[in-house]
Amino acid sequence: MGISNDELLAKAVFDTSGFGGVGEAPLAIEQVTSFIELMTAGQDMLPTVASKTSSAPKWQESILDFAGPITYPGVQGVRNTTGQRSAPITGVVEMNTVLVRAEIPVVDEVLEDNVAGPALAGSVERLIADRVGFDIEGSMVNGVFSNTVSSINDLLDGWLQQAINDGNVTDATSLGEDFQTIFKDLIISLPVRFRRNLTQDATFYVPNQLFYVWRDILSNRETVGGDAYLAQDGSLSYLGIPVTPVANIAVNSTTSDILLAHKSNLYAGFQRAMKFETFRDPREGAMSFIVTARYDAKVAVPQATAIATNVTVS
Repeated sequence: MGISNDELLAKAVFDTSGFGGVGEAPLAIEQVTSFIELMTAGQDMLPTVASKTSSAPKWQESILDFAGPITYPGVQGVRNTTGQRSAPITGVVEMNTVLVRAEIPVVDEVLEDNVAGPALAGSVERLIADRVGFDIEGSMVNGVFSNTVSSINDLLDGWLQQAINDGNVTDATSLGEDFQTIFKDLIISLPVRFRRNLTQDATFYVPNQLFYVWRDILSNRETVGGDAYLAQDGSLSYLGIPVTPVANIAVNSTTSDILLAHKSNLYAGFQRAMKFETFRDPREGAMSFIVTARYDAKVAVPQATAIATNVTVS
């Protein structure tokens, strides 16, 4: 039985019912875990990717891989030759978090005059956690590092940009809305050793606008299946690989990207030194809710990802 958002909220934040002044500062480890769960629960990608946490703002995650075949014909009583002995490749993924802060002032009159009474504070906290999660996911998805920072999307390269920089890229400009061909090309573009277990662990991450366009295209087929796509809710897949709509994948006018990735290959890193504070300033007659967090996004093995750019979505 899963824990409810209200129970997560109770674990994730300190009691702010008194509103007497400055609230508690760093969240305890259990509270941070609960707050991350609450923050990610309503998002599209964050609940599915590999979540990594550390007490430090910068840390390393180890990875282990083989560059090629490790199995050769054997001869009884004779060990493999030097060229037939394969050592694993060890490496690290460096998580280097960026700092973000949300500050939400709520005037006294709203807290005093609303029909929900003291329960309004809990509703505000819940909305804050969900929106902070949505904003952070957007940065992890769409981020492109820039020395000129105007939004949190400028703080780091997100999963899409890392796949474009170091993954397998397909330019879908000429393919229009032939999404089936795009999905096929993405699979083929992966190195053979990364095509395993795609139906169990991999996902096509698509902008939700594309998801609904493709669903409509499928519904136009004069088959029983076509009617089902139109009339029923449910998931879509291509060759057994789930197609996941992501509200946070940006659409640039009429084009966007599609990412094919193993979910365990996408890292969402959070420093555990999170803060959820309240501060009432009587000079302003307002209570401020303040969230401070540090996070990073990494693709552990970029060559295990495939991305289609310039995909038509309308």
